[in-house]
Amino acid sequence: MKHLNLHQKHSIIAAYRESPLRQQLSLAMTVGVLLVALLSSLASTWQGSRQIRQSMLEQGQRVAENFARQSTLALLSGSPENAAESAAATLAFPDVTRVEIHQANGSPLLVRGAPDHSKLNHVSSPYGTKQAQLESETGNDWRFVAPVIHKVEASPFDLDAVAKAQQLGFVRVVQSKTTLTRMVTNVLLINLAVSFSCAFVFLLVIRSLSNRLTLPLAALSTAMARAERGEDDAQAPVFGPKDVVDMANSYNRMITTLQDRELALRDSQARYREVIESVKEAIFQTDSLGRWTLLNPAWTEITGFALDMSLQQPLLDFIFHGDRARVAELQRQLATGMLRTVEYEVRFIHRNGTEGWAEIKQHGRFDAKGVFIGTAGTFDDITERKHNEQELAAHRQHLEDQVQIRTAALQAVNKELEAFSYSVSHDLRAPLRAVDGFARMLQEDCGPTLPDEGKDYLNRIIAAATRMSQLTDGLLSLARVSRNELHRKPVDLSAMVGGLFDELQATFPERRVNITIEPELTANADQEMMLAVLQNLVSNAWKFTAKRELAHIEFGRTRTAHGTGFFLRDDGAGFDMAYAGKLFGAFQRLHGKEEFQGTGIGLATVQRIIHRHGGEIWAEASVDNGATFYFTLPDD
Repeated sequence: MKHLNLHQKHSIIAAYRESPLRQQLSLAMTVGVLLVALLSSLASTWQGSRQIRQSMLEQGQRVAENFARQSTLALLSGSPENAAESAAATLAFPDVTRVEIHQANGSPLLVRGAPDHSKLNHVSSPYGTKQAQLESETGNDWRFVAPVIHKVEASPFDLDAVAKAQQLGFVRVVQSKTTLTRMVTNVLLINLAVSFSCAFVFLLVIRSLSNRLTLPLAALSTAMARAERGEDDAQAPVFGPKDVVDMANSYNRMITTLQDRELALRDSQARYREVIESVKEAIFQTDSLGRWTLLNPAWTEITGFALDMSLQQPLLDFIFHGDRARVAELQRQLATGMLRTVEYEVRFIHRNGTEGWAEIKQHGRFDAKGVFIGTAGTFDDITERKHNEQELAAHRQHLEDQVQIRTAALQAVNKELEAFSYSVSHDLRAPLRAVDGFARMLQEDCGPTLPDEGKDYLNRIIAAATRMSQLTDGLLSLARVSRNELHRKPVDLSAMVGGLFDELQATFPERRVNITIEPELTANADQEMMLAVLQNLVSNAWKFTAKRELAHIEFGRTRTAHGTGFFLRDDGAGFDMAYAGKLFGAFQRLHGKEEFQGTGIGLATVQRIIHRHGGEIWAEASVDNGATFYFTLPDD
């Protein structure tokens, strides 16, 4: 039974907790107000009953004292008839049910009223007291006793006598509690009526105030329930106290924002699905065990396997047997966090049994606690690309073989050409010296006797032999550039240029040239070859500024499209950039030999030396505004 009651109590408590807020508030306020009303009524009644009791006790004591004074004659005479009238008068008082007069020895002299049904004996007597007192109390009445005292006056003739008080006996008055019970009951009823009336009014007021609070909250709760069910109409009505109105407005704004976000999310999801379904590469996710949990339709187009056949199947089941160990190791490293992302090419098995190639880009997925939950990535079919790469590799290998064959042939031809140029230029030197020598001897010995036409022929022979000698020297120099090995070391280009200009200035002291050289310009190069480069460039700048009264030549360093480079700038004759392509060709000249002397070999030699150093050389110029030659020299 106790367990049943306990279960019932728990059921009631659970039902109360699950009830709506409005019902909870109503029940709690009702019970609370009624308890307060009941307790206040009981407290007020208890206080009133104490006052009534005290009043009735005092009344009983006064009745007992009055009856004792009226019983003196009866006790003195020993005749109860002398107290019959006073006994009747005392019984006439409200609630007095019995009166007794007892002599000094305790024997009753007079007993009037209702019989004494109490089991109380005369447990006390008023001897030694001078006033009435409560002798005893039962559930139905009080028993008051009062001493009957007779004062004996002293004789006026006896000067030593004093007044004496003699107790003749005592009286007992029994007073019923009927009036007390009735009055207390009336007080209780009145208090209850007043308290519950006030409680009722208070409940009405509180219910009204509660409704102002709970009705808007109930409406807000209903709106929240509609929102939870996903209904479109989830706005809450706005009414009630200001705090609730503010809460409803905030909720409505939140719902509006959430609905807008939900619409945006739906649109985003729709676009996401469109993108996922439209891309040509498979997009996937796997769980922590490496099983497919997400695949888009491109998977079926690539592998031939339907999505429902593939989902929840291990990734490794679709990988070619020879590649599974490598892929499994990559999956382990992703799961342990050793790798954050991986990108690899692997062979896969098509549904028709053929092998294909895929490029997989994959990264690990971890929850908020850092626990591995799977991977995500893309699966791109590169089978065609792989076939093309294999064909291209075979074709490239074929081309490399052909290039090596042709390079070897070209190198052999170049060596033969270099050897031929060297041999020709070397072998021509002796005949040219003979022609030049005999022509000069003829000019010296027979010159005066020769006609003018013969003298002109001799001058032409000597000039042609001289030019031919210069050409052979240029060919020898060009051949040496191609044949000699590079010996790189730090070279002070500024000092080298300065020395060359000093030699030219000493050779042509009549020239006025303003020379500017940026100091401490160095390069890692072959010193002899760089001397040849700078000698050709400086000589050209000196030569093509010869017609300037005051020439300007500058050597420095600058930033170029090919990196840090050097330049040599002059303000001489310049050239037309339309012919810049012929500038570095052998035997190519942009000016006539009558205007400026030269062989056309110098710039070709310069270009070959710069190229052997891995650098570049080019020029910028305009006619009669000078020219600037730029060249770069990599460190390696």
